[in-house]
Amino acid sequence: MSRCELAKFTPNEADLSAILAIVGVIGEDRERLLKLARDIDQPAWWEVGLELTTQNTALIDAEQRARRITNATTMLVPGLLQTRGYTRALLPKLGVQAYQIERYVNVRQVRQGILTQSDPVELIAYFDEAAFARSVGGPSVMAEQLRHLASAAERANITPRVIPFSAGAHTVMSGGFSVIEFIRDSPVAHVEQRHSGAFLSEKEDVQPFLDAIEILDEVALNQDDSLEVIESYVAKHESQE
Repeated sequence: MSRCELAKFTPNEADLSAILAIVGVIGEDRERLLKLARDIDQPAWWEVGLELTTQNTALIDAEQRARRITNATTMLVPGLLQTRGYTRALLPKLGVQAYQIERYVNVRQVRQGILTQSDPVELIAYFDEAAFARSVGGPSVMAEQLRHLASAAERANITPRVIPFSAGAHTVMSGGFSVIEFIRDSPVAHVEQRHSGAFLSEKEDVQPFLDAIEILDEVALNQDDSLEVIESYVAKHESQE
């Protein structure tokens, strides 16, 4: 067990079955763990033929292991909540080549599965109101995107929070970020720019982002008021279709 915990030994299905029998794990938990043992040498879906950057694969791996993700953005809807139309309209403006767009659209959609699986990841998303005012892809695409946000908020694990224009200057104006929390590991912060991104894992590096979340919690609207803002922008974009 010590060698397993130190990642010096990987138990096969038979080894794990014996361990689970000793510690009394049975039923669905036993079957789930045995499946993990059977699949341990199989590549993850994002490692198979997608030619993703190291940054993208690291982010997807972290999202897959997360228990909670807190995202704060200024001008964009985060990838985990984007519709296909929104992503398709956005990527060319970020420098993605035309032949890559559909692949990245599909990857972004599959990533969102962590929000709807049987034990879903909790997502708290802070949006600057400006993200709703800017018409990415035109009024029709934007109205669809905002309707999707409102629908996603019906899930217990997804909480949108709007930072209204009335809040004035706020901490996310210096740049968006995500804080990813895990069941056992310490949280990490992820910051992303046009063609680069970085993970920060040292406690002293992550703490400023945790502090920023506390500040955002004070200035952002609650979920009900946030949904009212989202619905108002749905109406605005629909009126321009």
